[in-house]
Amino acid sequence: MSKLDKYLRLDQFPHFACSGCGHGIALASMVRAIDKLGLDQNTTVMVCAIGCAGRLPVYLDFPSIRTPHGRALTVATGIKLANPKLKAIVFMGDGDAGAIGGNHLIHAARRNIDL
Repeated sequence: MSKLDKYLRLDQFPHFACSGCGHGIALASMVRAIDKLGLDQNTTVMVCAIGCAGRLPVYLDFPSIRTPHGRALTVATGIKLANPKLKAIVFMGDGDAGAIGGNHLIHAARRNIDL
């Protein structure tokens, strides 16, 4: 058992990713960063939209919320405004960040909220 297993929902494995997909690598990197930063599982919320990137929080043993496509940043902004003590980690794919959610990305950057 790895020291990082405490962050994972091991019953959800094996992962869904297609052969050659980078989501597994992204997930492993996220878990290592969470451990290095010492983030608390009770005060860190995973926010995602639909799509492949939206499946990543399923594997993490943290509170999480799935939003409509392109709205992950707006929901994460609401979480931070409602309770600034919470940490919000946002998982976004190309649609969330560059297409339907592109305008929200611009405004989230403008607001400079800790996401």
